[in-house]
Amino acid sequence: MGDEGLGMGDETRAHSSPMPNPSSPTKESPMQSPIHTQTELPSRERVLAICAHPDDIESWCGGTLALLVERGCEVRLAVCTAGEKGSADRGLTTMAVAATRISEQRAAAARLGITAVRFLDGRDGELEDTLNFRAQIVRLLREFQPAYVFTHDPERPYPPYIAHRDHRVVGRAVLDAAYPAARDHHYFPEQIAEGLPTHAVSQAWLFASLIATTAVDISSTLERKIVARLDHRSQTSDPDELRIAWRERAAAIGAPFGLSAAETFTVVQF
Repeated sequence: MGDEGLGMGDETRAHSSPMPNPSSPTKESPMQSPIHTQTELPSRERVLAICAHPDDIESWCGGTLALLVERGCEVRLAVCTAGEKGSADRGLTTMAVAATRISEQRAAAARLGITAVRFLDGRDGELEDTLNFRAQIVRLLREFQPAYVFTHDPERPYPPYIAHRDHRVVGRAVLDAAYPAARDHHYFPEQIAEGLPTHAVSQAWLFASLIATTAVDISSTLERKIVARLDHRSQTSDPDELRIAWRERAAAIGAPFGLSAAETFTVVQF
C-alpha cells in the first residue's frame, strides 16, 4: 500500500501493516488465510456495525464509520445490550442506566452520521453465543443486506486476557452468523419462510484486534469521533482528559503506518 491519505477518490485504500502477518499463507501452506491485507475502503456500500455496548463503536471505529458515511455508504448500528450495568452509582437502577445509555448512544451515532440504531434485547455482562442470539444477528444481516460488517475481534481481542466477555461473544456470534448462516437457506428457515432473502457478507472488519493489519487514516474525522464519545456523558469523568488521551492514542496507533491518527482492523474475507 502507498502512504497516501484517505481521500474521497475511487483509488482510496486502507493502509497495510509494515509488519508481516503471521496468519498469512506461505507458498508451502495448503491453507488459505481469511485475513485480507490489501483492503479497499468501501464507498457507496451498505455497512452494519454490531457491538456489545453503547460507546464500543465510538471507541474503536467511530472515525472510520464517519469516513464511510462521507463516502456515500449507508451505515447502520446494532447494539446487543443497553449497557445497563455500566454505572458505579448505587442509587441508579439498571433500567435508569439503560435509558440513559440508549439516549447517549443515539446522540453519539448521529454525530457520526448514523441515524439507524437498533438495540437488541441482550443483558449486559450476560451475553451467550446461543442459537437464538445467532438467529437475531442473521435476521439483521438478511434484513439490511450489508456488504461489510464491523464487529469485535473474538479470537485475538485487545486487551488480551481481559477483553470484556460480551465483546468476545458478540464477535464470535457475528462471524458465525455472517458465514455461513445468513448465506445458506437451511439456516433459520423460518426467516426464509417469512420472505427474508439469504445474504452473503463480503468482509468483516474486526476492531480491538491484537493482529490488526489494516489501518485507516482518521485524521479528518478524529475530532468528530471524540465529540461522539463525549456524548456518552455517563461514562465520562473528565472530558478534557479524554480528549487528550484519545488524540494521543490515535497518534500512537497511526505511527507504525506513517499516519497522524488511525484506527486499525483485522479484515476477514468471506
